[in-house]
Amino acid sequence: MKRKKLLSLLLVGTMALGSLAFTGCGSKSDSGDANTFSWWIIATDGDGTYYDEYEDHPGAQWLNNQYWDVENHTLGTKDNGEEVNFTFQTPISGSETDNFNTMIGTGEYTDLIDLSYYQGSIAALAEDGVLMDITEYVEEYMPDYVALLDEHPDWKSQVTTTDEDGNVHYYYLPLLSDGARDPWDGFVYRRDWIVKYAEPTEYVWDWDSAYVQENGHPEVTPLEKAVEQNNLNGWKKNEVTEFTANPGDDPDNTYTDNVIFPSGTSDPLTISDWEWMFEAFDKALSERGYDGDSDAYCISIPYGGYFQMGDLVSSFGGGNGYYYVNDEGEVSFDATSENFKTYLECMNTWNNNGWLDTKFETRSGDLFYMINQSGFNQGKVGMWEGMVWDTGTKIRTTCMDASDQQDAFVMGCAFPINDMYGTEEQMYQEPDAFYGETAGPVSGGVGITTKAEDKNLPALFTYLNWCYTEEGALLGCMGLSQEQYESMEFDPDIYEEYGFTEGLYHVEDRDGVKTYVNNIPQDSTLNGNAFMTGRLTARLQMTGVGEGLDYAIDNGESETYQACRKEYGRYVSTGNVTAYSTKLTDEENETANSVYTQLSDYLNQTVPAMIKNGVDSSWDEYVEKVQSFDTDSVCAIYQKYVDEAHGK
Repeated sequence: MKRKKLLSLLLVGTMALGSLAFTGCGSKSDSGDANTFSWWIIATDGDGTYYDEYEDHPGAQWLNNQYWDVENHTLGTKDNGEEVNFTFQTPISGSETDNFNTMIGTGEYTDLIDLSYYQGSIAALAEDGVLMDITEYVEEYMPDYVALLDEHPDWKSQVTTTDEDGNVHYYYLPLLSDGARDPWDGFVYRRDWIVKYAEPTEYVWDWDSAYVQENGHPEVTPLEKAVEQNNLNGWKKNEVTEFTANPGDDPDNTYTDNVIFPSGTSDPLTISDWEWMFEAFDKALSERGYDGDSDAYCISIPYGGYFQMGDLVSSFGGGNGYYYVNDEGEVSFDATSENFKTYLECMNTWNNNGWLDTKFETRSGDLFYMINQSGFNQGKVGMWEGMVWDTGTKIRTTCMDASDQQDAFVMGCAFPINDMYGTEEQMYQEPDAFYGETAGPVSGGVGITTKAEDKNLPALFTYLNWCYTEEGALLGCMGLSQEQYESMEFDPDIYEEYGFTEGLYHVEDRDGVKTYVNNIPQDSTLNGNAFMTGRLTARLQMTGVGEGLDYAIDNGESETYQACRKEYGRYVSTGNVTAYSTKLTDEENETANSVYTQLSDYLNQTVPAMIKNGVDSSWDEYVEKVQSFDTDSVCAIYQKYVDEAHGK
């Protein structure tokens, strides 16, 4: 019955069950060779330019030419190793979810499957005979992987399942990041408008003062309130009276200015810093004649009024407006908290001041990091949640205003710290929940299906063990080294075609730190994934930004790009429970989904209305209604897995 239930769930809404819509199927996929494994991955990255099938990817060619030393659990030679060959199947772009569901539902799945598009319980896939219980193979042939998890018990709890008898089971192999993985999403803003239109405040935070040294902020904030109360303890006279900028010959790398925010920093730190920026953006928009243009504004938010991964919500004492785990390991539904109420009050103020996108609730078709894309590309938006690639001079070519075409400059910033709304409980707290990957398991990973049960699993798991070592991780993160490239002949040879015969990276000693330097030029438009096996997601992801790492990575990004990533990585996201979602059983998923379906409809209607019309008059009724959806039952489910991760 369980299997029938799982298959029926997967097949709902899936069309054309007889056609799996695969591309890039290798000729060996049905060979029956015990050393050949078929692998469903989500994309080839060939783009019709570099190669046609993933078997022709240079990294895949190299892997299919290697031998694996089963006895020593590592890369071997022809004399002491065994072959493992891979063939690949990929869905047509845009059909990934349907393709995955159809593949599982019909039983026509490959030996290995990428789980990025699976939202259910991974343990259930094993119980229903789709995935193998790989525990014995992991424990015998993957000592490096096991040691890595033993060093990080919280990671282990997220990627294993403990049964009723206390036995630990491995059902899949994750992508594990050794640090915050290349943060790409966050807020960006028009720095050039700050230089041109912002007025330096009379006072700024005094970071050298005893009070700020001890407390992290002045005694009274924001500045307007401190002046009103005649309490400038922790403030100092601002020495900057006018802002200027020097773009240099290559602005993306040479841009400098003397901007100082009210918080006394060169990057925006607080909510009052943001509101100070909005005043400058208002002037810029008016000067360009954008008053009354609904696509021109200071800032926008997602159409539901907030993003359920946290982001800006988290700036008001922590939280995400969804299922949230605090720093004490307690799970709650955050959309009824005082922190969330404070967020709504701030958004209502921004709306009343004319800073907020007046049409935010209508932009349901826009991704949260591309809200009103035409508006910000045309130079009509002061601040938006975007991507690191939006930074620098990129939008100059699409700006409508002539001066913006010459001077537009975008920089990234961290989520702000609230220094003016709510009570002390909501102020001066670092954001703790946002969209971004921290160290540990990343969504997705790879499952080994029961189709592979009769194949050479010791050799396969020896290869997989190698993927969690630094040498193995480099292939997916950095590509082929010169030594690896020169070890064999490639056909097709895109490394030679695109000038990488010395490898895709090289190693430098920089002040005693081993640094892996990407050889792809900074201004290149090449698809890097076509040169490194990033789509093979059972591996260690090297980031170069984790704690205690003995190496660094230089990907050749511009100075502005690197500064943006640094700002995005200023805080650590610990408040979301999404890392535990794959551990839920079918019944637990059904409970959570049942609550979510009703709850989300209500929130999507009510939250934007409170932002537009005010919070106080409807808050009590809102809280009572949300609590009626039995979010406590879902909190209890997540609490069980959070407790397990913390050894409780």
